[in-house]
Amino acid sequence: MNYFIGKNQDNHAPISNGNVLAWLQQYDVKCRPVDKISQLFFQNFDMSSSLLDNPGSYILVKDQNEKVWYDPYGIVQERLGQIGEIISLNSTQYLNGYGIYEVVSHKGNTVVRTKSWAPPNRNSFIRSIEVKTLRNNPSEASIYPVVYLQNIVQRIENIFISRISGNQWLATTVSPFAKGITGNIAKAVTGGEVTIFEHSLQPVPLIFTIPVQTIPGPEYSRPVYQVFSAGTSKEEALQELEETLVQISQSEQHTLQVWQTWYNKSIGIDTLSPKLEYFWRLSNTLTKMSLQRDGTPTIIGFRPYQGNVWIRDSLWIASTLALAGHLEDAVRALYATLSYLIERPDGNYYFAYNVVTRLPNEHAFENDTTGLILYGIWQVWARVRNHRIIHDMWPIISQSTKWILKNRDSSGLIHPDAGIWETFGPHLGENFEHMTWTTAISAFGLIRAAEMAEAIYENEKANQFRQGAYELIRAIHKHNVHKGIVTRSLESRLLDASVTLFFSEFPIFPKEWLNPTLKAIQQRLEDPFIGGIWRHESLTTEEGDLKPWTGPTFWLGEAFLINHDIKQAWKYFNHNYNNSSFCGLMPELLYSRGRPRGIGMPSYSQSGVIRSLLLYKNLYSSRGPS
Repeated sequence: MNYFIGKNQDNHAPISNGNVLAWLQQYDVKCRPVDKISQLFFQNFDMSSSLLDNPGSYILVKDQNEKVWYDPYGIVQERLGQIGEIISLNSTQYLNGYGIYEVVSHKGNTVVRTKSWAPPNRNSFIRSIEVKTLRNNPSEASIYPVVYLQNIVQRIENIFISRISGNQWLATTVSPFAKGITGNIAKAVTGGEVTIFEHSLQPVPLIFTIPVQTIPGPEYSRPVYQVFSAGTSKEEALQELEETLVQISQSEQHTLQVWQTWYNKSIGIDTLSPKLEYFWRLSNTLTKMSLQRDGTPTIIGFRPYQGNVWIRDSLWIASTLALAGHLEDAVRALYATLSYLIERPDGNYYFAYNVVTRLPNEHAFENDTTGLILYGIWQVWARVRNHRIIHDMWPIISQSTKWILKNRDSSGLIHPDAGIWETFGPHLGENFEHMTWTTAISAFGLIRAAEMAEAIYENEKANQFRQGAYELIRAIHKHNVHKGIVTRSLESRLLDASVTLFFSEFPIFPKEWLNPTLKAIQQRLEDPFIGGIWRHESLTTEEGDLKPWTGPTFWLGEAFLINHDIKQAWKYFNHNYNNSSFCGLMPELLYSRGRPRGIGMPSYSQSGVIRSLLLYKNLYSSRGPS
């Protein structure tokens, strides 16, 4: 069962080079199969930077020997009674797990292969299009790339320019150059009367009419390239397009080589099966793709949160990059993420920010930010071993530790909040709780802050931090652990999957709590029908998620690894792998309404692959440098 195939408008395969970001989609909102560029983004990857209009860009193809068009939307009707079939998706993959996305699909005897990539260090995006026949017979085919532009303002020969805002421009064409027609798509591809060009203050489809391509038997036709280039001015976009076109024939191979070189910096991990090797490479790639040019991690997948920076998720990305050996990227991500921090009135930090305005943008109240900040700084420092990181971050370290030590109430636990899932509190008609997650990550942060303090000879501070951590763990033991089972909070004996992390990735809980907690979670958080682990037991959120999440499923598997139960660990790891898309993407969860939630920052999904495999291979050292 592959429940994350892309069957809703929020599910996208991302392609990015830090300068531009594309969403690639195989199913539209009505679950119609279509291989298309759903959206392109330039600068900040915020929704306001979207370059295309709906429905993005897709392809029409007419094999000269066939009666039926390769036509995902059934637009072309050449004759009465014309019948056909939906497009079939043969395969989707990131080539070698790297930064080029390939889709092979067919309709009737017509097979179309597209490859999409963002060339390194360019503000451009390229899609190559090739055609062959399913029966491997020679033929000829006409290819018609279709792109919906928001606002065409100029045409220069066969280059079309769209102005989205005062400092955002898009130039697009095809290579080799071909005539572009705006207006009625069906007429444009069948030779009917159609408007050749007009200024448009409203979205308009643009159709490129590629000359007939030869299909030489079983091989694909020569590639046709569709090119998009962005800039802060018309001149910049045109120059970017020109420079991209000059290197167009070498661009695919060059892009693969750059990704290969980057990947070779990854920590060595041996004896993986071909399937796991692909997931490992892909997950490394996606952590890199979640970074903008300045290193800021942003949501890369689903619309409600596009263009936001989550401190928790971003630090997860930064630390995963460090664990995987991508130290330069990890440092850049750490510094860029923490540059967004703004203190709340109580001295903690807000946890979500708009990437453009850099202003807080959150809907719940969470107190785990300071603990996570301390963990993130420590994890990057522990791999890089550069004390300058500690010195640069010391004001943030001091503020975070001060907040944790001062914000415990009479229970000894951190003040009540909404927890890791943002699901407990007045915004959902519930009270905040003394969450185990919040207090435990605060304790873990203090322990790591003590190590950093000692590294710069702040020994008195280190002792203070360790004492605070001890007191927090003791409070958890007193209030939130019952018969060895670690529960969600002081107020509730229900379960929360996040507690398993404190046996594996953040190991501060005593081992005697492990077996009872594992047993309880298996009994009460495992989906009885499809397996996998729910994130918490009360199951009340805005979307009513009643199905497993990828992150908690990985986390429970990791806890079984710590418990030396390899078979049970792989039961949960394989649940995630088996429920990935064909190209290897993993969803965050499957909603109760039956729709998978699209990939966001790969913090709990793809980076779960990296962390769990490192733990499995004994390459994850949560203790830091020796």
